[in-house]
Amino acid sequence: MLMYPHTGSVQGALSACARRGEDKAMHTRSYFVSVASAMAFFASAGFCQAADPGAAPGSNSPSNAAQAAVTTPRGQALGASTATQQLSLKAMLDSYKPYPTPQLSALPQEAHSLIDPLAADNTVAPKIIAGMPGPKTVERAAGVAEPAIAASDVAQNSITPFDYGRTSLSTVYHYTDRLLDSELADDFPYRTVGWLVFVASNGGSYRCTAQLIGRSIGVTAGHCVHDGGNKAAGWIRSATFYPGYPYLGMSAPIYWVNTTSGWYNSGNLDAGYDVGVFTLRKRTGTSTELGAYTGYVGFCVSNCLQKYWYLTQLGYPGNYYSGTYMTQGEHLEVSDTRDYLYGSGMQGGSSGGGHFANLGDLASYTSGSLGYWPYRNVIFATTSWGYTDASIKIQGASTLSGPNNSNNFKGLYNGACTQARALHGVASCSPLP
Repeated sequence: MLMYPHTGSVQGALSACARRGEDKAMHTRSYFVSVASAMAFFASAGFCQAADPGAAPGSNSPSNAAQAAVTTPRGQALGASTATQQLSLKAMLDSYKPYPTPQLSALPQEAHSLIDPLAADNTVAPKIIAGMPGPKTVERAAGVAEPAIAASDVAQNSITPFDYGRTSLSTVYHYTDRLLDSELADDFPYRTVGWLVFVASNGGSYRCTAQLIGRSIGVTAGHCVHDGGNKAAGWIRSATFYPGYPYLGMSAPIYWVNTTSGWYNSGNLDAGYDVGVFTLRKRTGTSTELGAYTGYVGFCVSNCLQKYWYLTQLGYPGNYYSGTYMTQGEHLEVSDTRDYLYGSGMQGGSSGGGHFANLGDLASYTSGSLGYWPYRNVIFATTSWGYTDASIKIQGASTLSGPNNSNNFKGLYNGACTQARALHGVASCSPLP
């Protein structure tokens, strides 16, 4: 699933990886590119960082949730962003490459098992914090081209109306990936999701997917704000968020970022830690918070990792429509006790995209139309990892709360809220009790 390898000196990158003792690990992730090219990319993308002993960043080695989640990192204030103005579409595509989805070299054992739909579910119900829809309409940017599925897209990237994540039809990994209807792109809740463009710790420029969960608070993957496993050296340098990209034509620089202690300390994949939060400055060119225009979605703060849950994935994968337009994926997601597993064709650039319960609007909000679980537009998890074998289209998403609530998402959110209140006043957000 490696897309858009970063160009540069292969020999220099190989030497850098060798000095960090990571070349063997990089070899397992070179599915789409040669070994040398893949290692050049991972060196440039910050994946050849020093980690705690026995826990290489991007690995899926066993880890202890209780040990990894002792404290929440302090977070990091970022430098001034170089992307505070809305760039042209071509400039954005040229400047910010899709951040490659980290890859597992071996599927979790649980991915080989079928679920039992009649099994008793004794998990505790999720705790939900409500969102805010925002204004009914938001003015679109001028001159944005409508999306189209080109014949070359279909031929090269296997975009089809229906697909499935394993070689047999009778599995839980079926999914449907489709281009988001452009008529919905500036509507709530879709407009809360957008491009997160950033300068990584090594100086490379990349993009992920992120979404707003407050007037100036957003959530994404941990690896989109921090390398994972190399502690204070891993923070990104600067970043900007573009909601509803490319339709809304608005942005806000990111002031502060944080991630879970598990990702900060270990960087392990499929461990449930790969979650990041951020606090925004004012919307570029205004004195108003960005979420006042877009609204923000609700979020799960605890008990987010259920045995299985039907969720909708949103993201900007570089293998669909060059990452220019939002892709929507539908699937049942299954817990492996650490992350959610699900079928997906999305690749690099989809990292950090939200997995939402009850996404979308209803024609009526009468008490009889909300269903058994009435909470709508709630983010449960963010896209974390893919799998090296493209014939088995499976991804993983880390829930906001993590396994056994070890991510302390309440602490992460309250840290971001503290920053937002200092920047924008106490009306910006309310700390979670």
